[in-house]
Amino acid sequence: FLASIVLSAFLTGRVMRYAVRSSLLDIPNARSSHEVPTPRGGGLALVIVIALATCMSIFIPGTQISHAICLLFALVAYGVLGWQDDKHVLSALSRFLVQVLVAVSCILYLVWSGVMLMPAAIMEFILAFLAVLWITWLVNLYNFMDGLDGISGVETLVLGIVASYWFASLGMSGLAVICIAAAGAALGFLRWNWSPAKIFMGDVGSLALGGFFAIIALIGHYSAGIPFSAFTVLYAVYLVDATITLLGRIMRKEKWWQAHRSHYYQRAVQSGLSHAQVSLGILLINIVMAVLATMIVWGLLPGVLAIAIAGAILAALMFLINSRFNRVKVN
Repeated sequence: FLASIVLSAFLTGRVMRYAVRSSLLDIPNARSSHEVPTPRGGGLALVIVIALATCMSIFIPGTQISHAICLLFALVAYGVLGWQDDKHVLSALSRFLVQVLVAVSCILYLVWSGVMLMPAAIMEFILAFLAVLWITWLVNLYNFMDGLDGISGVETLVLGIVASYWFASLGMSGLAVICIAAAGAALGFLRWNWSPAKIFMGDVGSLALGGFFAIIALIGHYSAGIPFSAFTVLYAVYLVDATITLLGRIMRKEKWWQAHRSHYYQRAVQSGLSHAQVSLGILLINIVMAVLATMIVWGLLPGVLAIAIAGAILAALMFLINSRFNRVKVN
């Protein structure tokens, strides 16, 4: 954890200098939450740190190499896609097709390696199809939600710590090390990304982290027996905001694949809260979700009930954000 913090902070600084020299800058526009050109691509540091930890995990007794290979493939594949998008701005269609191809490859490998069941009946085919959708959606929602100083760093920090604790408690030390390295990498990155951000994560980080945590959930469920509902609650902040916002844009017949400022975390900023206040709020909410999710893992709370409680909490917060946003908009 400590080594990941130091290495991530160092590499992020190096990436920032490279981005400035190469004019790899995020230029503000009408849909941006920042006001000055800012280097992007800082997530490359996180990808490198997590990939190194993943490679090292194979030397830990009891680690399944298939887990490490799948995670490493997802990190590198989505990281390369994101880095190319940061540098050249790929079309939405080409991005999506590559995302699906990588997701299908991951599922095929998990089936081939025995982590997931071979689709021999309609139910297994449905589960495999849903797994591809799960990975693709996590990749995109992480990208959609990374629009605020510190927000994805905070999200990754909490998710990494909690998942690491779950795996460690189940004796899966290799996965625990990988997840705690992800948390440390996020904390080191926050040294540069906390408001006012000196560098943004970019697609290289958001796509890779989305794929990483999607695979972590699948491995955790199929290999460690962790209820999938626990991961759903743990990821609830990003899942709910991105999904509700996307469905709303589709219903309003907007170009949902384009950048926008209608996420709830963006409305919170537009209503007068600072980037730091919103990111700290996300941290506190994630801690509450982590407690609920851990109670599922411990068998202290049924998954359905935990999801209902998490949904009620987030619905109340979204209502408050909307109310505040509408008051400011009217004034």
